[in-house]
Amino acid sequence: MVARIVPISDLRRQTGQLVAEASSGSEPVYITQHGRPTIVPLGYEAYEALMARLEDPADLASLREAADEPYRPYNEFLAEKKAEG
Repeated sequence: MVARIVPISDLRRQTGQLVAEASSGSEPVYITQHGRPTIVPLGYEAYEALMARLEDPADLASLREAADEPYRPYNEFLAEKKAEG
């Protein structure tokens, strides 16, 4: 994978082209400001795929934490909530 580095001044002049490149998802485009990476535009589908990949480990961690919680019947939980008011 070859990264493309583009100064923010080029982003201003070539917005349409850079959006198209980011949307194609072929290779990352790093936008720099004062010579430092600032943003990496990401197409919608690539963003959704990334979020799905990040959510899976978080979901697994939540399930592992929940497995250690004490169990009580659901009707007891409902009765307690009803009593609270």
